[in-house]
Amino acid sequence: MQHVVIGVITCKRPEWLARLLDSLLLQQGVLGLKVTVIVVDNASDLTTKEVVDVRSNINPDIPLVYYIEKQPGIVFARNRCVTEFTALNADYLMFIDDDEWLEDEDWIRKMVGAVERFNADVVTSHVVSVGGEGTPAWAIDLIYGNNTLYEGQHTDVFYTNNLLLSRHVIEATLPCFDDRFAMTGASDYHFALRCKHQGFKCVYINSPVKEEFPASRATIKWFCRRGFRSGIGYTRSHLFEEPTLKAVLRCVAMSLVRVGRGMLSLLKGAVTLNKMTWVEGLFRVSSAAGTIAGFFGVKHEEYKIIHGK
Repeated sequence: MQHVVIGVITCKRPEWLARLLDSLLLQQGVLGLKVTVIVVDNASDLTTKEVVDVRSNINPDIPLVYYIEKQPGIVFARNRCVTEFTALNADYLMFIDDDEWLEDEDWIRKMVGAVERFNADVVTSHVVSVGGEGTPAWAIDLIYGNNTLYEGQHTDVFYTNNLLLSRHVIEATLPCFDDRFAMTGASDYHFALRCKHQGFKCVYINSPVKEEFPASRATIKWFCRRGFRSGIGYTRSHLFEEPTLKAVLRCVAMSLVRVGRGMLSLLKGAVTLNKMTWVEGLFRVSSAAGTIAGFFGVKHEEYKIIHGK
């Protein structure tokens, strides 16, 4: 029987965690699979533990296990998931974020089934953003944009918000997530780059999850900071994994592309009075700036601020 471990990292968002766990416990089609959900709390929060405890016996086919990771930082929490997965000697490790939830009741079955269907090492899907109370429509439309991938398509870029990793991928990449990205984000992009360089195959399937986008993030300042941080993470990842000259040329070229696209979006947004397009332009220009800043060791610690509930 194949053993699937679902890793959930959480930090002071008990209400959202409860919604996610409730949706996980409704998963169907898990017969023939052993499923374990591990919740790694990066804040040692009593309310979070209570959320897990009261749900621990709801579905005997999907046990919930609670762990505390005392070292602050998303990288340490992700690697704790990997450690517990390895201790269980399981076959697949799936990741989903605590601000997400499932409306597809056979998400687990679909993700696991795609490994054999497409001879894949890694399986990913997209995220559909849903606005929280007071979140403007322009921010929801901007955060992920339109999904352009199709069923079974190969992709080199993936993130831990909707992901399945085969055991041999994890064993070949230990430690999976680099602690140089502990508070800055981009450790999952860096991990994906490492997987690409080792020749692992990642495919996309149509098995989305929902995510709540809170109003506290729906600001021009937040999008600019996110763009700047993502640019830094891109540069640092390539500098760590590629020959210096190749990485520098790649990142300079990418920054020029981002500036060009950003300026076009700014112009279009100003002419059409479309706020989403205008902020998208700011995001791209900020990302270009971050791509250059990454050469000089600049870091932006996005995960010090907790959004959500």
